[in-house]
Amino acid sequence: MHAIRYLTLFAGVRRVGIILMMVTVVVCGTIQMNGKASAQSSPSDPGELRVAFSIWEPFVIEDETGRHGIDLAILTELASRMGKVLSLNPCPWRRCLKMLEDGDIDILSSFAYTPEREKFAFYVKPPYSRVSPVFYVRQGKNTHVAQYADLKTLAVGSVVDSRYFEPFDSDTSLNKFEASSEMLLLRMLEASRVDVIVGSDANVDFEIRRNNLGDIIRKADFRPDHHNDIHIAISHNSPLMSQTDQISKIITDLREEGFIARVHARYWPASDDAKYPDSPKPTE
Repeated sequence: MHAIRYLTLFAGVRRVGIILMMVTVVVCGTIQMNGKASAQSSPSDPGELRVAFSIWEPFVIEDETGRHGIDLAILTELASRMGKVLSLNPCPWRRCLKMLEDGDIDILSSFAYTPEREKFAFYVKPPYSRVSPVFYVRQGKNTHVAQYADLKTLAVGSVVDSRYFEPFDSDTSLNKFEASSEMLLLRMLEASRVDVIVGSDANVDFEIRRNNLGDIIRKADFRPDHHNDIHIAISHNSPLMSQTDQISKIITDLREEGFIARVHARYWPASDDAKYPDSPKPTE
């Protein structure tokens, strides 16, 4: 009889314990969900300029001195002229695009136009830079690349999953070798593992200068008739959509004042944007 009573009591306590655990899980889950929703729906600080970027030399450089580059110089000046505090959010490129689409940031830099991106991003005009695909060969080797057809007999290096221009991107007849970065491509070219490489002129020119490869590697004569303008993009879900005219005016002023030229001259001297505008050259 006592044994039955003890078993009954034990079963009752166990049921109460299970019920308490279930209530705890539900309450905690509700708190976490509400907290997450609150974080996602919290409005941005009107005095803050939320900017996302990926490391992409020379536009954004990360080294022993910290983060700097073309983009950060321009964004810092933009925030100053708007009277805002710059909030920097480094992220992988795909994550940056998602943050811009969702409105978790206001601005994304180093933004090239595509019809798909235009659905969630406003392109600030004028663009502040321009990049182009360029072919590079080794100095001193008789590698002749004067036209596209010359690539047919060569080993061509490119960055994996990159898009350069057509017909190159879809040309399966070329003997292509892929690497994960422009720097690896340059090392392959230096070691004569490939005959020619293709890359964004901004990135490859920067790596050549940084690694003192100018006496070893040069640009090929063939230049594809293609380029990508580089813009600042504003999220359609950002409060800054009401200030697009002001931002466009600031970028225009920075170009006309020679600020953008000076920044390019510092980080990318070979760029056409490193040349001063036709207006009088500003004094330092």
